[in-house]
Amino acid sequence: MPLIKRLLLLALSVLLAGCAVISEDECRAGNWYERGVQDGARGRNQAVVGEIAQQCGEYGVQVDSEAWFRGHEEGVEQFCTPDNGYRYGRQGRRYNGVCSGPTADLFVNAYQQGLVDHQIVQQYRQLAARQDWVRQQLYVVEVAMANTSDRNALGNLALRRSSLQFELQRLDMALFRFDAFGGFHGGFDRFDRIGSFNAFNSLGLDFMY
Repeated sequence: MPLIKRLLLLALSVLLAGCAVISEDECRAGNWYERGVQDGARGRNQAVVGEIAQQCGEYGVQVDSEAWFRGHEEGVEQFCTPDNGYRYGRQGRRYNGVCSGPTADLFVNAYQQGLVDHQIVQQYRQLAARQDWVRQQLYVVEVAMANTSDRNALGNLALRRSSLQFELQRLDMALFRFDAFGGFHGGFDRFDRIGSFNAFNSLGLDFMY
């Protein structure tokens, strides 16, 4: 077999191993109740047991699904709390709808708040990164203007500088309003989530770079 083909097969096997829901050692160890608790506590839905059974079947191991389901139910109870919901959303993680009953609404409400805060932080970071980039470009333009006497070039550079200065003013205003609504550095306890998005959009700064 050619070397390049062997390397491609090796890379594919490593990739597939990284995607496996369970390892061969874990399959052979059993501990299905404990495994169910772990999967439930991680917010994984019941469909994952089918993937586990398929994976373990390839190793010749049969899964005790009944024990896994009992453990999963206990794990889900640990997972479905408002604090965990907020933390899950704040990390920008996907919720698989495992919660049910009265705890589901509490979890989902907290999750949605955390998800909005996650999105706000991402937007803040994008704006701050754009602000740094615009400042760098302004410096480049000003250096170029100081080192040329060509009128056409100076005119073009002056237009570019004006455009960058205008954008920098808008970015400064957006980031100032961000802090005024509760502050990125001070946490989100006082943050008006709806107001923050409206503040950005009113400035026309709801872009993504």
